[in-house]
Amino acid sequence: MGTNGMIDLTQDRALLAALYAPKKGDFSQVDVPLLPFAILDGAGIPNEQIVGAAVKALYTAIYPIRREARERTGKAFVEAPLEILYWAEDMNDLAAGRRDKWNWRVQITLPVWADAERLDASVLEMRSNLEEATAPRWEAVAEGTCVQYLHVGPIDELQTVLTGLYGDYLPQEGLEPAGPYHEIYLDDFNRVAPANRKVIVRQPVRQIT
Repeated sequence: MGTNGMIDLTQDRALLAALYAPKKGDFSQVDVPLLPFAILDGAGIPNEQIVGAAVKALYTAIYPIRREARERTGKAFVEAPLEILYWAEDMNDLAAGRRDKWNWRVQITLPVWADAERLDASVLEMRSNLEEATAPRWEAVAEGTCVQYLHVGPIDELQTVLTGLYGDYLPQEGLEPAGPYHEIYLDDFNRVAPANRKVIVRQPVRQIT
């Protein structure tokens, strides 16, 4: 257990695998515990240019934390994956892929020792590189029960996964969405061919009452 009840994923490899290495091609359920994040909220249609700028700012802002984490853990260092969360006022817009109606944010899990004060210091160190970009905020989030799916292949095939998630799996299991939908990117898309890209789809859920 880490600081303030948060889980130290560097010390809990089983949970790390459950959260970020699910079995390919199957919907599964996982309990996502309290974890600290650096978060940047987005605005506008989530196209490659606008989201890419937010992702760049996020990585720039947390660079000193990543550097320290690498120094602390050495060869055991594990790069936290980028997550993008999406939600819509009407869940049908999410399921149908009508991205012009989506809200979004980008976030990355931080080490348990990187609290809000440490994130502020990291941002201050990188302020000249960030220029006018908005600084990320720190937040600890416990999502609880989530359904997830590991997709391997082109990103445009994710719509088929979403159709299966919202149209088939959740109704069959008596579940409904209980928070923003995630895409968790396990690869650097600049280095991996589209056919080999790994993305975890994750949706917080609750039982339908």
